[in-house]
Amino acid sequence: MGNTSGIRHYYIEAFTPYGYVSLLPELLKEIKYTYLLTGGPGTGKSTMMKLIGIQMIDRGNDVDYIRSIREADSVAGLYLPKHKICLLDKDEFNWQINFCGPYHREIDFSSFCRQSRLEEHSPKISQLGASLADIEQDIIAQLRKDYMPKKEEESEEDSHACQNKTRNLDAVLSLAWEGDQQGDDSPHIDEITRILSRIKANNLSFYFLHSLQLEGWLNLAPRYIRDFDRICLDGEESAHLLRVLLEEVKCLGQAMEIIVHPLKPYTIVGLLFPEKNLAVWKGNPCRIEEQGFRMGHSTELIAILEQYRKNRLELKNLINDSVNFRGLDHFRSELLSSILTDLHQG
Repeated sequence: MGNTSGIRHYYIEAFTPYGYVSLLPELLKEIKYTYLLTGGPGTGKSTMMKLIGIQMIDRGNDVDYIRSIREADSVAGLYLPKHKICLLDKDEFNWQINFCGPYHREIDFSSFCRQSRLEEHSPKISQLGASLADIEQDIIAQLRKDYMPKKEEESEEDSHACQNKTRNLDAVLSLAWEGDQQGDDSPHIDEITRILSRIKANNLSFYFLHSLQLEGWLNLAPRYIRDFDRICLDGEESAHLLRVLLEEVKCLGQAMEIIVHPLKPYTIVGLLFPEKNLAVWKGNPCRIEEQGFRMGHSTELIAILEQYRKNRLELKNLINDSVNFRGLDHFRSELLSSILTDLHQG
């Protein structure tokens, strides 16, 4: 699944060495119409959003696919940015979803399942769900061991609290602001973050373009910025050029997209200026090692990710076995009709 004109792919949550980070609250501020899809993995939510997205694209709409960080080919959300309409898989997001828009509708996809079959598998489904939640904490703990410098490691008590915490953007930037208090030579914060932490604007968007996968880090950046002019920064000129660009954007009130680093979520991988058709990147966007990602995972992390994939697949298969797909196909027409109504009203 790659970007084409009018179609974008990105993440808004990430497993990081600092805990689970969610940018979802920033997206929710913009949404007018929200469809919240509930039900476990395997109930057809991701497939439904992909198919709805195709129908929207065929009608000439711009579509954002919010990718799942838990499964490479799965979709966690679908967003129509011009109309502020969003479909979200509730189970894919750790952040408590609070709605700011005038309309939201909750749809339980488990209602399309044969309940007798679900009840039959209920003990195993509960067991696998709890196991996946525990493994996610193991992923964060291993990321800390693999990527966090020893001098930044917290105490065992703080580390445990970090693993079980979901941070939003304000909490992430507080890491930067705390580092900034230590002076310009602080190892906890880079020049880009110092500048951005002082810019208060409503036209900022925040995304992740890298996701942890068993085979390595999945990099969506090359396709995301394929049609942009690029400036790849390396060395001392980066700070000066970014100051100039950011000040100009701030003065003109132009939009800016900030690509957050999942390993250091208080820092930035790249900046996009859509009105200038310009992407400014730290290093080569095609070479993730230049942004601090390793080409291969540690043996310990691979083992954890393998167990996670195995358990998730088993859970999906159990639930998928109970789905009434004919009912889902019929409902897709109803859901599409509702979205088109919202689109015309918006």
